[in-house]
Amino acid sequence: MPETPADQPNISRVWMGADDALGDDDAVGVADRISSGEISAAEAVDAAIERAERAEPLIAAFATTDFDRARQRASGQVTGRFAGLPTAMKDQTAVAGLPLGLGSQALDGAGPSVSSSPITKVFESVGTISLGTTTLPEFGLTSSSDFHHGPPTRNPWNRDHIAGGSSSGAAALVAAGVVPMAHGGDGGGSIRIPAAACGLVGLKPSRGRLPHENDVARLPVKISAYGVLSRSVGDQCAFLAAAERYFPQPALPPVGLVDRPLDRPLRIGVLSTSPVNRTPASSVVDAVADTASLLEQLGHHVTVIDEASEATTQAFGDDFVLYWAFLAGALAVGGKKLINPAFDSTKLTSFTRGLANHARRNVHRIPGAIRRLKAAPELYHRQFGACDVVLSPTVSDPAPTLAYLGKDLDYQTHMDRLMRWAAYTPLHNVVGAPGISLPVALDLDLMLPVGVHLAARVGQERLLLELALQVEEARSFPKLSDFA
Repeated sequence: MPETPADQPNISRVWMGADDALGDDDAVGVADRISSGEISAAEAVDAAIERAERAEPLIAAFATTDFDRARQRASGQVTGRFAGLPTAMKDQTAVAGLPLGLGSQALDGAGPSVSSSPITKVFESVGTISLGTTTLPEFGLTSSSDFHHGPPTRNPWNRDHIAGGSSSGAAALVAAGVVPMAHGGDGGGSIRIPAAACGLVGLKPSRGRLPHENDVARLPVKISAYGVLSRSVGDQCAFLAAAERYFPQPALPPVGLVDRPLDRPLRIGVLSTSPVNRTPASSVVDAVADTASLLEQLGHHVTVIDEASEATTQAFGDDFVLYWAFLAGALAVGGKKLINPAFDSTKLTSFTRGLANHARRNVHRIPGAIRRLKAAPELYHRQFGACDVVLSPTVSDPAPTLAYLGKDLDYQTHMDRLMRWAAYTPLHNVVGAPGISLPVALDLDLMLPVGVHLAARVGQERLLLELALQVEEARSFPKLSDFA
């Protein structure tokens, strides 16, 4: 499929909202109208497919489409809180009958998955109907889905910019209004980063809150979590409550349905910069400051917290990159055994090979890096101090251009740019703590969204969602539909 067909104008913004069954509603709104009988599941799915067919040539968000099966499921009996809601699954989790590509040409020869992964079953249990799988960079190892084997996934706010990642396609589909909510995965910020880039709400739950294949894998540090990207905080609340009923997690405090904003003061620490990047964009600094001021007006006790020393933060960043490289190296060497016998390592991207080479050159340092990452909760608790929540940027700048994290960059340039842009989110993955990105502002020069990040201690999703509802109620989020 060409990037911009001859019969399509080179549209900068992409909003697929229409006078159809989906309208401009969020996921809860669409699900409620299906439940009430105002619209049918089949009508909702047909509308989403029609939007997807118009949007795909412009944003390239699908890895695989599954429209026929979506229509078949919508025509039958579907139950659950989101019964009949069209959505999409990130192509890093198995969906029975579809190939699992993980964003990589190395798996081009893989056949369809025989069975679905546990998180796919959670989405099915709450009633959503998947239109297919969404794009991600190879194995989710970076934050831009710019492919050698196809068009890049583009940001609906401006097609010349990235959608973030690694949940690139999910963010693009939700931001463009194709589906109200989509599955994402977060191993270093991969839900929260595209949420910030595309003006969405993105929650990374605590480790183990939702099932993940890596929960049972023999990994020394389990960093990944699944969740959703949405256009409202209410969708996050309703999805987590519905999923929790299907997949209760007794090791964590229950979340339940968060249906009202926070009604008590919190101690909120503000971290406005990162030692990895002392110069975030002025629009990002302003968004954090404005959100801190809003929180103070809402009655919270807000203080600037001491940053970790530059040496400490740089050491954490180096250790995280080395562990990231260790995982990439394991996939590069053991892909046939770990993923699929059809795995072809000769087709790996230069970035994946660069990470694997980094691990190979520094193999003697990997045990120490893993040991220190396992001790990261101590660093996290020191950062929090007496605070209940920490406010920070989600990323250091609005979404950069496609070329900034493009496929043709050499490994070191790509990594240096990635670490400066995405310096705020990996710690929560290592600790297993929840974090949420909220689209509170616009960069008026670029007309791109700006996200801020709220983080809490492990198991405190309810607190984060109550606070996020309070922020959303006090300050409406910018919406692409208002500018398209």
